[in-house]
Amino acid sequence: GVLAWRLGIRRRVASAQLESLLGLRGPARARVLKRAYASMGANFIEVMTIGGVYGPERTQTMLNPHWHALLHRRHGGVVYITPHLGAWDVGAGGLVKGAGKLVIYAKAQHNPEVDVYVNMQRQHLGYFVLLAANGDRTAAVTVLRTLRERGSVGLMADQRPGRNEGEGAWFLGRAAHCHQGPAFFAQKMRAMLVPGCCLRVRAGHNVSFVGRPWAAPAGASAPVTQAVMDQLSAMIAAHPGQYFWQHRRFAGTPPELPPRASEPWRTHGVRLLVDSTPGSAV
Repeated sequence: GVLAWRLGIRRRVASAQLESLLGLRGPARARVLKRAYASMGANFIEVMTIGGVYGPERTQTMLNPHWHALLHRRHGGVVYITPHLGAWDVGAGGLVKGAGKLVIYAKAQHNPEVDVYVNMQRQHLGYFVLLAANGDRTAAVTVLRTLRERGSVGLMADQRPGRNEGEGAWFLGRAAHCHQGPAFFAQKMRAMLVPGCCLRVRAGHNVSFVGRPWAAPAGASAPVTQAVMDQLSAMIAAHPGQYFWQHRRFAGTPPELPPRASEPWRTHGVRLLVDSTPGSAV
């Protein structure tokens, strides 16, 4: 990861986003940027070692596992939402112990061979990955069926959606096209939305955390999507050195949105993850 940083691979993109979105400049930006690259390198190593003698799943900690199990006994299948933050692959494995059946709904990568290898490693952690191409409805039907059978689904809704697959919302303080998946699945199946993330606390040791479940109100999906983006933004802003800044998140023409009087993820921070009604903060 540090080598990629030194070679400058997408460093200009990541650096510009740290400055424009979080206001980081100078040495502070350089420290966060270098750590973000190192974090991506650590993720790569962890995926390679899953299932081995020193696999990351052996040293992962799930905060309050009894509460996590109670969450599923009370609500059944839920919709987990998380950004590309920390050790997301290992974090999903930690959820399986409490969630039982877990499906991760993800976008297919550019290299199918990499997808095959990474997903083979992920299966050692006990969850299944659905790779959806633009316009693919088969994967969405599988997700709906999973929720209907009291299984859970994990969505990483922070990246740019495909054409005609998103709606406008404020993300990290900027108007952007955002994934409708969390709102769609939660409203369609009346499933609870649960924010969370898996953070790297030291080399080889990750800690998973899940916030308070909340219900998506019926009606328009835009308020739900905005509440989800605020929760994701809060997680990213709290731990910017473990986020995937190398993604060209805001490419293209931004949607036209009315200005916001305030940004909950800035004013409330990660307290949004324990807010029982985050949609009220929109």
